[in-house]
Amino acid sequence: MSATDRFTLLSRQVHHQWRAERTNWLVLIGITLLLVLITAVMWGLLYLQSKERPYIEVRGYRVANEETFKQYLRQGSHRAQFAEFTTFLREADVDLKLLPPRGLLRQGSDWMRINEPPFAMPPRRDWPNIVATLQLIRDEVVPSIGPVVIVSAYRTARYNRKLGGSAQSHHRDFCGVDLVPRSNISRRELINELQAMHARVGPESRAGLGIYSGVRFHIDTCGYRRW
Repeated sequence: MSATDRFTLLSRQVHHQWRAERTNWLVLIGITLLLVLITAVMWGLLYLQSKERPYIEVRGYRVANEETFKQYLRQGSHRAQFAEFTTFLREADVDLKLLPPRGLLRQGSDWMRINEPPFAMPPRRDWPNIVATLQLIRDEVVPSIGPVVIVSAYRTARYNRKLGGSAQSHHRDFCGVDLVPRSNISRRELINELQAMHARVGPESRAGLGIYSGVRFHIDTCGYRRW
C-alpha cells in the first residue's frame, strides 16, 4: 500500500471516529436535556399542585393556609373586623406571636369535607370568652408540651351541626380551641404531660381538657373537667 493510500485510509478512520464520537456526544447532550426537561415539568406540576391546595398539613390535620385566609379577608368587611379583633386581643395581653389571631378564626380541619367556610368571625360579645383560655395555653400548655397550632376555634352553628358536634360545644361560644403540637411529641407523652398540667392547675383554673385521636386535644376555661 502506497503512502497515499495509507494516508487516505487513516483519514477515513479518523473521520469515522470523529463522527462516532460526535454522535455519542449529541446523544448524551440530548438525554441530559430530556432529563432536565422532565425534572422541570415534575417540579412545575408539584408547585402548581401545592398552589392549588387551600391547606397545609400539620401532624396529619388539614389547616387552611395563608392564601385561603387572605381570600377570606378580601370578602366584605372581614378585613376591618379582623383588625378590630386583633386590637382587642393585643389589649387583652394575648401573645399574638405564640397564637396568631387568624388561627382563632379557623372553624376546623374538616371544612372541605362538610363544604363550609374554613374561617368565621365570632360575635364581638363572645370575644372576652377566649382570653382566659389563651392565657392558660400560654402559661401552662406551651411550657408543658411546646408550641401548638390551633386547628379549630370558633364554629358557627351551621358548621358545628354539619360536623356532628355537641349543641353545648364551647367552640360555639368561643371559649374552647382544638390544638395540635408542632413538635414530634408522641401521643403517650402528650397525654401524660397534659393530664399532669390539668391536675396541677386545679379546679380554680376552670380548665377543660379533652384528648382526641392522634395528638389533637381540646382546651377551654368553661369548667374544670376532663375527657
